[in-house]
Amino acid sequence: MDEKQMREKNEPFRLSDTNTDSDRVLVTKKVIFFALRDLVKEHGFASVSASDIIERAGVSRSTFYRCFSDKYDVANWAYKRYKNIRLQDKDQYYSFETALRAQLEHLSENREFFAAALRYRGQNSLSDYMVETNEEYMTQCWKAAHGGEPGLEEALAIAFSAAGCSYLIKRWVFNGCVENPDSVVSAICDCIPPFVLKTLF
Repeated sequence: MDEKQMREKNEPFRLSDTNTDSDRVLVTKKVIFFALRDLVKEHGFASVSASDIIERAGVSRSTFYRCFSDKYDVANWAYKRYKNIRLQDKDQYYSFETALRAQLEHLSENREFFAAALRYRGQNSLSDYMVETNEEYMTQCWKAAHGGEPGLEEALAIAFSAAGCSYLIKRWVFNGCVENPDSVVSAICDCIPPFVLKTLF
């Protein structure tokens, strides 16, 4: 069921509904992510190769490349698909605020990995991907709420909000995730224009 069909049936559209991975593929992707995470702790992000990940994860080269294009793709997936990794929080994904808090917990628990990945600047970087993903999410929420594309003013507000949220989250990670996640959630919500915030879920 696509976004338009969900609107017609009055069912909420969720980005998680676009995830078509089977349970087996999700398990494999999580194993690969955990392997990369552990390798980054030991050697740093820049030093880890796809071959290192494949060996640590215990998967074949073909399996790795069926799941991901490279280590940057693994990092991007781990950021966007945190709901598939933190299944223990599945009851918390009922609002923007509670889902964001769960995402911050995910980033905090894997802070060393995400801090290293976010420092990379280049093609397919997590830093750029974070902004793009947040803007995609906010745009999808707007379309689901209003039944169409945002106008220029709304699109600019969404782009500003996505960039601001991403910056606050990155700064929080770089600073050691010291502040309580609830405080960060409040700060992020305060930065988002109310007419955008009320559409988020």
